[in-house]
Amino acid sequence: MYSLLPVGVFCCCVLLSLNGEVTGNPNDVPLATDIVWSSINFKTILEWKPKPTNYTYTVEVYGKKSNALKNKYCIRTTKTECDLTSLMTNMSDTYTAHVSSVPNQQSEDPEEARYALSPKITPYRDTQIGQPKFSIEINEQKDWIKLLIEDPVSGVRKANGSFMTIREIFRDDFKYRVFYRRASSTGKKEAYTQSNEYKLKIDRGESYCFTVQAIIPSRDVSSQFGQESEMQCSPMETNFLNEYGIGAKLLVCAAVVIVIVAVIITAVVCKKKNDGKKSSNSEGLALNKV
Repeated sequence: MYSLLPVGVFCCCVLLSLNGEVTGNPNDVPLATDIVWSSINFKTILEWKPKPTNYTYTVEVYGKKSNALKNKYCIRTTKTECDLTSLMTNMSDTYTAHVSSVPNQQSEDPEEARYALSPKITPYRDTQIGQPKFSIEINEQKDWIKLLIEDPVSGVRKANGSFMTIREIFRDDFKYRVFYRRASSTGKKEAYTQSNEYKLKIDRGESYCFTVQAIIPSRDVSSQFGQESEMQCSPMETNFLNEYGIGAKLLVCAAVVIVIVAVIITAVVCKKKNDGKKSSNSEGLALNKV
Protein backbone atom coordinates (compact mmCIF):
# COMPACT_ATOMS: atom_id res chain seq x y z
CA MET A 1 0.00 0.00 0.00
CA TYR A 2 2.71 2.46 0.98
CA SER A 3 4.82 1.51 -2.04
CA LEU A 4 2.16 3.01 -4.36
CA LEU A 5 2.31 6.47 -2.76
CA PRO A 6 5.47 7.72 -4.61
CA VAL A 7 3.99 6.56 -7.91
CA GLY A 8 0.74 8.44 -7.23
CA VAL A 9 2.64 11.59 -6.26
CA PHE A 10 4.73 11.35 -9.44
CA CYS A 11 1.62 10.99 -11.64
CA CYS A 12 0.00 14.02 -10.00
CA CYS A 13 3.13 16.08 -10.60
CA VAL A 14 3.15 15.08 -14.27
CA LEU A 15 -0.50 16.03 -14.68
CA LEU A 16 0.08 19.39 -12.99
CA SER A 17 3.07 20.08 -15.24
CA LEU A 18 0.92 19.45 -18.30
CA ASN A 19 -1.90 21.73 -17.15
CA GLY A 20 -2.23 24.68 -19.61
CA GLU A 21 0.31 23.17 -22.06
CA VAL A 22 -0.44 21.94 -25.58
CA THR A 23 0.61 18.33 -26.08
CA GLY A 24 1.61 16.64 -29.32
CA ASN A 25 -1.92 15.37 -29.78
CA PRO A 26 -3.71 17.37 -32.55
CA ASN A 27 -6.96 17.00 -30.62
CA ASP A 28 -5.54 19.02 -27.72
CA VAL A 29 -4.85 22.28 -29.61
CA PRO A 30 -7.40 25.12 -29.74
CA LEU A 31 -9.13 25.86 -33.01
CA ALA A 32 -9.12 29.31 -34.66
CA THR A 33 -12.08 31.53 -33.87
CA ASP A 34 -13.55 34.82 -35.18
CA ILE A 35 -12.39 34.08 -38.74
CA VAL A 36 -13.11 37.02 -41.07
CA TRP A 37 -12.10 38.23 -44.54
CA SER A 38 -10.73 41.73 -45.08
CA SER A 39 -10.68 42.72 -48.76
CA ILE A 40 -10.11 46.22 -50.15
CA ASN A 41 -9.39 46.75 -53.86
CA PHE A 42 -8.90 42.97 -54.21
CA LYS A 43 -6.13 42.86 -51.60
CA THR A 44 -7.61 39.99 -49.60
CA ILE A 45 -6.47 38.97 -46.12
CA LEU A 46 -7.84 36.26 -43.82
CA GLU A 47 -7.82 37.11 -40.11
CA TRP A 48 -8.60 35.05 -37.00
CA LYS A 49 -7.96 34.56 -33.26
CA PRO A 50 -6.34 33.66 -30.84
CA LYS A 51 -2.58 34.19 -30.77
CA PRO A 52 -1.09 30.65 -30.63
CA THR A 53 0.99 29.28 -27.76
CA ASN A 54 2.99 26.08 -28.35
CA TYR A 55 1.19 25.49 -31.64
CA THR A 56 0.99 27.07 -35.11
CA TYR A 57 -1.53 27.65 -37.88
CA THR A 58 -1.63 26.52 -41.52
CA VAL A 59 -4.14 27.91 -44.00
CA GLU A 60 -5.58 25.81 -46.80
CA VAL A 61 -7.73 27.45 -49.51
CA TYR A 62 -10.41 25.93 -51.73
CA GLY A 63 -12.08 27.42 -54.82
CA LYS A 64 -15.65 26.47 -55.75
CA LYS A 65 -15.12 26.77 -59.50
CA SER A 66 -11.57 25.44 -59.43
CA ASN A 67 -12.15 21.97 -58.02
CA ALA A 68 -8.47 21.11 -58.21
CA LEU A 69 -7.52 24.20 -56.17
CA LYS A 70 -6.15 23.17 -52.82
CA ASN A 71 -3.21 25.29 -51.76
CA LYS A 72 -1.52 25.67 -48.41
CA TYR A 73 -0.46 29.17 -47.40
CA CYS A 74 1.09 30.71 -44.31
CA ILE A 75 2.36 27.27 -43.30
CA ARG A 76 3.19 26.78 -39.58
CA THR A 77 2.70 30.48 -38.89
CA THR A 78 2.38 32.09 -35.47
CA LYS A 79 0.56 35.07 -36.97
CA THR A 80 -3.21 35.45 -36.95
CA GLU A 81 -3.59 36.68 -40.53
CA CYS A 82 -2.72 35.44 -44.00
CA ASP A 83 -2.52 37.47 -47.22
CA LEU A 84 -4.20 35.40 -49.95
CA THR A 85 -4.32 38.06 -52.68
CA SER A 86 -1.96 36.27 -55.06
CA LEU A 87 -4.04 33.08 -54.89
CA MET A 88 -7.35 34.63 -55.92
CA THR A 89 -6.64 35.24 -59.59
CA ASN A 90 -10.14 34.08 -60.57
CA MET A 91 -11.97 36.99 -58.94
CA SER A 92 -15.45 35.64 -59.71
CA ASP A 93 -14.74 32.34 -57.95
CA THR A 94 -16.01 31.67 -54.42
CA TYR A 95 -13.35 30.71 -51.89
CA THR A 96 -13.28 29.12 -48.43
CA ALA A 97 -10.31 28.52 -46.14
CA HIS A 98 -9.41 25.90 -43.55
CA VAL A 99 -7.34 27.24 -40.67
CA SER A 100 -5.59 24.23 -39.13
CA SER A 101 -4.03 24.21 -35.66
CA VAL A 102 -0.84 22.11 -35.45
CA PRO A 103 1.13 21.36 -32.24
CA ASN A 104 4.80 22.41 -32.21
CA GLN A 105 5.83 18.87 -31.26
CA GLN A 106 4.49 17.56 -34.55
CA SER A 107 7.17 17.45 -37.24
CA GLU A 108 4.74 17.52 -40.18
CA ASP A 109 1.17 18.67 -40.71
CA PRO A 110 -1.21 15.70 -40.35
CA GLU A 111 -3.23 14.78 -43.40
CA GLU A 112 -6.48 15.22 -41.47
CA ALA A 113 -5.63 18.05 -39.10
CA ARG A 114 -8.36 19.70 -37.05
CA TYR A 115 -9.36 22.98 -38.61
CA ALA A 116 -11.83 25.83 -38.40
CA LEU A 117 -13.77 26.83 -41.52
CA SER A 118 -13.84 30.41 -42.80
CA PRO A 119 -16.88 32.19 -44.28
CA LYS A 120 -17.14 32.22 -48.08
CA ILE A 121 -15.79 35.11 -50.16
CA THR A 122 -16.25 36.03 -53.82
CA PRO A 123 -13.77 38.87 -54.47
CA TYR A 124 -15.64 40.31 -57.48
CA ARG A 125 -18.76 40.69 -55.37
CA ASP A 126 -17.32 41.25 -51.88
CA THR A 127 -14.13 43.32 -52.09
CA GLN A 128 -14.60 46.91 -50.97
CA ILE A 129 -13.57 49.65 -53.40
CA GLY A 130 -11.25 52.16 -51.76
CA GLN A 131 -11.18 55.94 -51.96
CA PRO A 132 -10.53 57.40 -55.42
CA LYS A 133 -8.31 60.44 -55.84
CA PHE A 134 -9.07 63.42 -58.05
CA SER A 135 -7.82 66.86 -59.02
CA ILE A 136 -9.71 70.06 -59.93
CA GLU A 137 -9.19 72.17 -63.05
CA ILE A 138 -10.87 75.54 -63.79
CA ASN A 139 -11.03 77.12 -67.27
CA GLU A 140 -9.67 80.59 -68.02
CA GLN A 141 -13.13 82.18 -67.93
CA LYS A 142 -13.62 80.60 -64.49
CA ASP A 143 -17.11 79.38 -65.31
CA TRP A 144 -16.39 75.63 -65.72
CA ILE A 145 -14.84 73.13 -63.32
CA LYS A 146 -13.45 69.78 -64.48
CA LEU A 147 -12.68 66.89 -62.14
CA LEU A 148 -9.92 64.48 -63.22
CA ILE A 149 -10.54 61.20 -61.37
CA GLU A 150 -7.80 58.62 -60.79
CA ASP A 151 -8.94 54.97 -60.77
CA PRO A 152 -7.95 53.09 -57.56
CA VAL A 153 -5.21 50.49 -58.04
CA SER A 154 -6.05 46.87 -57.13
CA GLY A 155 -3.91 44.23 -55.48
CA VAL A 156 -4.08 42.05 -58.62
CA ARG A 157 -1.00 41.92 -60.87
CA LYS A 158 -0.90 41.77 -64.65
CA ALA A 159 1.37 39.40 -66.56
CA ASN A 160 4.05 42.12 -66.70
CA GLY A 161 3.99 42.52 -62.92
CA SER A 162 2.18 45.87 -62.79
CA PHE A 163 -1.05 46.24 -60.81
CA MET A 164 -4.45 46.37 -62.49
CA THR A 165 -6.76 49.30 -61.82
CA ILE A 166 -10.27 48.73 -60.52
CA ARG A 167 -11.67 49.92 -63.86
CA GLU A 168 -9.63 47.29 -65.74
CA ILE A 169 -11.24 44.59 -63.60
CA PHE A 170 -14.87 45.76 -63.67
CA ARG A 171 -14.77 47.40 -67.13
CA ASP A 172 -18.32 48.53 -68.07
CA ASP A 173 -19.63 47.47 -64.66
CA PHE A 174 -18.12 50.58 -63.08
CA LYS A 175 -18.88 54.30 -62.68
CA TYR A 176 -18.37 57.22 -60.32
CA ARG A 177 -20.84 59.17 -58.23
CA VAL A 178 -19.88 62.83 -57.68
CA PHE A 179 -21.23 64.85 -54.75
CA TYR A 180 -20.88 68.62 -55.03
CA ARG A 181 -22.07 71.83 -53.34
CA ARG A 182 -21.22 75.50 -53.07
CA ALA A 183 -18.67 76.04 -50.31
CA SER A 184 -21.10 78.52 -48.75
CA SER A 185 -23.96 75.97 -48.70
CA THR A 186 -24.62 72.72 -46.82
CA GLY A 187 -27.02 71.20 -49.35
CA LYS A 188 -25.26 68.88 -51.81
CA LYS A 189 -26.21 67.48 -55.20
CA GLU A 190 -25.04 64.33 -56.98
CA ALA A 191 -24.12 63.38 -60.53
CA TYR A 192 -22.71 60.30 -62.29
CA THR A 193 -19.98 59.68 -64.82
CA GLN A 194 -18.61 56.50 -66.41
CA SER A 195 -15.41 58.24 -67.50
CA ASN A 196 -12.53 59.68 -65.49
CA GLU A 197 -13.78 63.24 -66.00
CA TYR A 198 -16.69 65.27 -64.75
CA LYS A 199 -17.52 68.85 -65.83
CA LEU A 200 -19.72 71.34 -63.99
CA LYS A 201 -20.93 74.80 -65.03
CA ILE A 202 -20.30 77.21 -62.12
CA ASP A 203 -20.92 80.79 -61.10
CA ARG A 204 -17.82 82.94 -61.39
CA GLY A 205 -16.12 83.76 -58.12
CA GLU A 206 -17.86 80.91 -56.23
CA SER A 207 -16.01 78.05 -54.54
CA TYR A 208 -17.39 74.51 -55.00
CA CYS A 209 -16.63 71.39 -52.91
CA PHE A 210 -16.54 67.80 -54.25
CA THR A 211 -16.27 64.17 -53.14
CA VAL A 212 -16.14 61.11 -55.44
CA GLN A 213 -17.25 57.51 -54.89
CA ALA A 214 -16.96 54.39 -57.07
CA ILE A 215 -20.08 52.33 -57.84
CA ILE A 216 -20.43 48.71 -59.07
CA PRO A 217 -24.01 48.62 -60.47
CA SER A 218 -24.25 44.82 -60.76
CA ARG A 219 -23.81 44.31 -57.01
CA ASP A 220 -26.46 44.25 -54.30
CA VAL A 221 -27.32 47.72 -53.04
CA SER A 222 -25.57 47.03 -49.71
CA SER A 223 -22.19 46.52 -51.42
CA GLN A 224 -22.48 48.71 -54.55
CA PHE A 225 -20.80 51.79 -53.16
CA GLY A 226 -17.09 52.22 -52.51
CA GLN A 227 -15.41 54.45 -49.98
CA GLU A 228 -16.05 58.17 -50.42
CA SER A 229 -13.00 60.27 -51.29
CA GLU A 230 -11.57 63.14 -49.26
CA MET A 231 -13.36 66.43 -49.91
CA GLN A 232 -11.69 69.01 -52.13
CA CYS A 233 -12.86 72.58 -52.80
CA SER A 234 -12.06 74.88 -55.70
CA PRO A 235 -10.33 78.18 -54.84
CA MET A 236 -12.48 81.26 -54.41
CA GLU A 237 -11.62 84.55 -56.12
CA THR A 238 -10.74 86.87 -53.25
CA ASN A 239 -10.85 90.65 -53.18
CA PHE A 240 -10.78 93.23 -50.43
CA LEU A 241 -14.50 92.96 -49.69
CA ASN A 242 -14.60 89.13 -49.64
CA GLU A 243 -11.43 88.87 -47.62
CA TYR A 244 -12.39 91.28 -44.84
CA GLY A 245 -16.12 90.66 -44.79
CA ILE A 246 -19.04 92.83 -43.77
CA GLY A 247 -16.93 95.28 -41.78
CA ALA A 248 -15.03 96.22 -44.91
CA LYS A 249 -18.26 96.58 -46.87
CA LEU A 250 -19.70 98.96 -44.26
CA LEU A 251 -16.47 100.94 -44.25
CA VAL A 252 -16.55 101.28 -48.04
CA CYS A 253 -20.22 102.32 -47.97
CA ALA A 254 -19.48 104.93 -45.32
CA ALA A 255 -16.57 106.28 -47.35
CA VAL A 256 -18.78 106.51 -50.46
CA VAL A 257 -21.45 108.38 -48.51
CA ILE A 258 -18.88 110.80 -47.10
CA VAL A 259 -17.50 111.48 -50.56
CA ILE A 260 -21.01 112.08 -51.97
CA VAL A 261 -21.88 114.43 -49.09
CA ALA A 262 -18.59 116.28 -49.53
CA VAL A 263 -19.28 116.70 -53.25
CA ILE A 264 -22.79 118.00 -52.57
CA ILE A 265 -21.53 120.45 -49.91
CA THR A 266 -18.75 121.63 -52.21
CA ALA A 267 -21.25 122.15 -55.04
CA VAL A 268 -23.60 124.12 -52.76
CA VAL A 269 -20.78 126.31 -51.44
CA CYS A 270 -19.50 127.00 -54.93
CA LYS A 271 -23.00 127.86 -56.13
CA LYS A 272 -23.50 130.30 -53.27
CA LYS A 273 -20.18 131.94 -54.01
CA ASN A 274 -21.10 132.29 -57.67
CA ASP A 275 -24.51 133.67 -56.77
CA GLY A 276 -22.85 136.16 -54.41
CA LYS A 277 -20.46 137.33 -57.12
CA LYS A 278 -23.31 137.80 -59.61
CA SER A 279 -25.26 139.83 -57.04
CA SER A 280 -22.24 142.09 -56.35
CA ASN A 281 -21.66 142.64 -60.05
CA SER A 282 -25.33 143.61 -60.55
CA GLU A 283 -25.22 146.10 -57.71
CA GLY A 284 -22.01 147.66 -59.09
CA LEU A 285 -23.54 148.15 -62.53
CA ALA A 286 -26.61 149.78 -61.01
CA LEU A 287 -24.49 152.30 -59.07
CA ASN A 288 -22.48 153.17 -62.16
CA LYS A 289 -25.63 153.96 -64.06
CA VAL A 290 -26.76 156.34 -61.37
